[in-house]
Amino acid sequence: MAQMLALRLLVLVLALCITQTQGSDGGAQDCCLKYSQKKIPYKVVRSYRKQELSLGCPMPAILFLPKKRSQPELCADPKEAWVQQLMKRLDNPPVQGCRKDRGNPKAGKRGKGSKGCKRTEKTQGP
Repeated sequence: MAQMLALRLLVLVLALCITQTQGSDGGAQDCCLKYSQKKIPYKVVRSYRKQELSLGCPMPAILFLPKKRSQPELCADPKEAWVQQLMKRLDNPPVQGCRKDRGNPKAGKRGKGSKGCKRTEKTQGP
């Protein structure tokens, strides 16, 4: 009788341990299982993260996070040249300049975005 009680207790403890180890991943991330077949344009992504084999995923990948948060992450092959270029562009976004500084607009016309845009003139010292 005591052996039966000990066996039931052991089974209960094991069952609790198994459920705790399965649920204690601290917010597990989904893994990419295949790469995007199309190039992902810069204008639709806001950032990226790396998927590595050491995290328990089956293949290395770059996951691009879309600007629209309701859309899923986009997976890409980290070996592809366009993926490397997109990562560099996200790491070093282009500087947004004053629209006035982008060539010669038509005289007397103010383009969109010119409001509040001030050009600093370099003055020559004495």
